[in-house]
Amino acid sequence: MKLTDTQLLLLSAASQRDDRALEPSPKLTGGAAGKVVAKLLTEGLVEEVRARGSIPVWRRDDDGPRALRMPALTPNMWSAHVQG
Repeated sequence: MKLTDTQLLLLSAASQRDDRALEPSPKLTGGAAGKVVAKLLTEGLVEEVRARGSIPVWRRDDDGPRALRMPALTPNMWSAHVQG
């Protein structure tokens, strides 16, 4: 799988957070943000969860604020995802 520079930056930043949450970039708005995270969601590199505490909010729906975070995978699992 090939990731864009933006996707790699989001994942890199999330991997350095204790909560593994993705922080929305001010440069990504509307449809652009959706396109960037769609592949990450489809490939299982991030998951959508209820935003709580200090986890950054990506969107809101009827259930409240939603966040994106990296699932807890071992380094070998990440390598398999990223290298294909």
